[in-house]
Amino acid sequence: MTAVLWSLVTPETMSVLSWPDGVVLYDARTSTTRLLAPRAGAIVARLKAGPADVSVLAALQPTDDVALPELLDALARYGIVRAAD
Repeated sequence: MTAVLWSLVTPETMSVLSWPDGVVLYDARTSTTRLLAPRAGAIVARLKAGPADVSVLAALQPTDDVALPELLDALARYGIVRAAD
């Protein structure tokens, strides 16, 4: 069975700016800015480099109280990430 890869919906339009307590994501496609928790920001920053599976994303620091599947689902609902084809 092949692992599901996750990617940014439009990596070329997304810019990430990080601080120790959070991340700001700007999406030029929609002209929206979002403040992300550190773990969500780490996932987005990693996915800027290309698709990754859950095992790679789970290893990212920092961790917080939200389970990874729930976090990926929330990022997908906001149109930031998607399961790669």
